[in-house]
Amino acid sequence: MTARFRETGQGSFWGDYVYEQVVPKNHFLRQLAELIDWDRLTEGLVDHYKGGAEYVSVPCHPATLLRMLLISYLYKLSERATELAVSF
Repeated sequence: MTARFRETGQGSFWGDYVYEQVVPKNHFLRQLAELIDWDRLTEGLVDHYKGGAEYVSVPCHPATLLRMLLISYLYKLSERATELAVSF
């Protein structure tokens, strides 16, 4: 059985369309997304989820959580404010 994670809408038609329309091509966060291989960076973190993220409630992907923490740090937001801002 493989790990399952909460859907974020990333990669959906509207998610990609809105992203392309709203975020400038030269935006810092776009450049950062291309620079960092988030899946490779977080591949070992799934083991720390209860049951390997295979059962019980559907967790967030570790890469999503690390991105949120980075946004909190870069924009000087509390973790609660960041969670409200992304509200997926």
